[in-house]
Amino acid sequence: MDDLALIRTIADRASRWRAQQSEGYAISKGPERVPEVSELRGELRALGVTEFKYFSEGLDCIQYAQAPRAAIILGWTGFIDLLQNRIARDGFVGLNAILKLDFHGVYKKVSQVKSKDQLCEHFDDALLLSAGRKLDLYKKHVWTQLDAMRDERNNCAHVEEYAVTVRIALGFYAKLIQYLPYTL
Repeated sequence: MDDLALIRTIADRASRWRAQQSEGYAISKGPERVPEVSELRGELRALGVTEFKYFSEGLDCIQYAQAPRAAIILGWTGFIDLLQNRIARDGFVGLNAILKLDFHGVYKKVSQVKSKDQLCEHFDDALLLSAGRKLDLYKKHVWTQLDAMRDERNNCAHVEEYAVTVRIALGFYAKLIQYLPYTL
């Protein structure tokens, strides 16, 4: 839950920063600093993504703040939020059917997942990705790609000697958009 609290804090700060800066940007709006951001926003809308907040904040981090680490974290959080909603769509019937056999540790703590809060509490990102695979939302190849993206997100959240550039963040979003249909 510490990671979730960190992400929410980052998202809250980015949101407040965006609100404070929106008037200044409206006045001084010139050519886009990173034109690819508009293309990515368009692709997200074309997919029919309705829960757009995390993605929008992340793209703003690229466009205005030149904060690619935060952008990747927010993009991944948006993806995980959509995956949680997709798993919850059937009232957790599918997940509860495989809980005892495939997720022993979670089953010992809670015999049935009944809410998104319980899902968040007992399934970290890695377990959630595994659940998506076990529920046939995607196949092994997609799962390995998503797990690699989770690793990249973790590298961004835990400051190490991992240099993240705006181009890397743009590539992350482009790849993320490729896998969003599995959550919609």
